[in-house]
Amino acid sequence: MSAATEVRAGLLNADVPPAADGAARCIQHMVDDLGPADLWTLARDTAMTRDDLAWGAGATLARERLALPDSLDELAAQAIVDELAERTPCRWGRHHTDAVRAAVYRTLADLADVLLEVSESTPTPLDWTVDHDGWRASAVIGGVVHGVVVQQAENAPSAAQPVWHHPSPPAARTAWQWQITNGPTGRASHGCGPIPSALAARHAAECAITALTAGRCSL
Repeated sequence: MSAATEVRAGLLNADVPPAADGAARCIQHMVDDLGPADLWTLARDTAMTRDDLAWGAGATLARERLALPDSLDELAAQAIVDELAERTPCRWGRHHTDAVRAAVYRTLADLADVLLEVSESTPTPLDWTVDHDGWRASAVIGGVVHGVVVQQAENAPSAAQPVWHHPSPPAARTAWQWQITNGPTGRASHGCGPIPSALAARHAAECAITALTAGRCSL
């Protein structure tokens, strides 16, 4: 759906499935109905970052200059982001509103892609037990016991700070990672992280077990 959103914005020339185009159209229509104040609230509640807004501003400027790209568009996009961070929605101009709107299109499309991917995934249910710093489980694949661990991620990169902070205090966030080891010696292993929630990390590990069992990947 992210690609379909960019196609509809005129930023990408590609064929997308009709279902994805329809979903992108629904997102666009919903966002287009929002005024600056509601648009700002949605952007704030999705923890929009300066990079998100810079992409939206750049996309807006690029759409306007398809016939004659301007090498100064990147500087202009950063100027729009700076102004957005300083101004209230009632002081936004057209470029400010269009930049936020484009960024919201992309954020919602990315979220829809993630939800679709999760809905189509096939996790293998595991019997998780609570460990001192996470969860453990095991799965037998090809007669070999594989250990599965979900634990707090070490040295997780700090998340980009949102442009507009929500009035309620932010909850403490813990990043997680999963790892699968092969056999009692654990010679072969594979893992992934950081992942924003333990539930998502367990789900990802269970999907990895499904892929290993089906032979679609190996440690």
